[in-house]
Amino acid sequence: MIRATFLLCCALVCAPGSAAAAVSGEDPGLQRLRNFLTGVTTLRADFRQRVVDSRQQIVEDSSGRVLMQRPGRFRWDYQQPYARVIVADGTRLWLYEADLEQVVIRRLQTGIGDTPAALLTGKENVLERFDVGKSWQADGLQWISLVPKAADGDFSAVRLGFDGPRLVNLEIDDRLGQQTQLEFSRIEINPRLDDKSFSFDIPPGADVIDDSAL
Repeated sequence: MIRATFLLCCALVCAPGSAAAAVSGEDPGLQRLRNFLTGVTTLRADFRQRVVDSRQQIVEDSSGRVLMQRPGRFRWDYQQPYARVIVADGTRLWLYEADLEQVVIRRLQTGIGDTPAALLTGKENVLERFDVGKSWQADGLQWISLVPKAADGDFSAVRLGFDGPRLVNLEIDDRLGQQTQLEFSRIEINPRLDDKSFSFDIPPGADVIDDSAL
């Protein structure tokens, strides 16, 4: 489902490294989110993504591997149930659907805007684009909710669940009543990543839609 994937840009993301100095008395969920934004420069993880509709019926169940490097560089390799790749090099964004043999290219800022991808691959000042909601504990995780300040975006809320210093769950509500749920595992914090990981070679014969000039 390209729309859910695009909302993430995939998003995506995952776990803080060394913690930044804590603000005395700060909400624990917000503190962990700030630590994530300031402590992670790169990451590597496996992910599972589920998309559920307004009746909580699963409409997509996929999995793969994600790489991230701040600022604005990421790679999502969807391996199941079919191949899909989303790559950003800090300037451009490629979305490749293998079964459609189609590549869409966009400027990165046009592509991610105020999405969770901007939150998860940006710097701490990206929090200025969100209103911080409630923070709570459930199932052994520390959660925090955020609401985008822009009223015309594609999603209405995002919730992040931390296990200790690690962000292991991400939930995104879109404005059509669907929810995207992400679980991360085998998380590596601040690994050394090859710059080539954030470039994309268009497969021979693929149909290319290049909107990067817009």
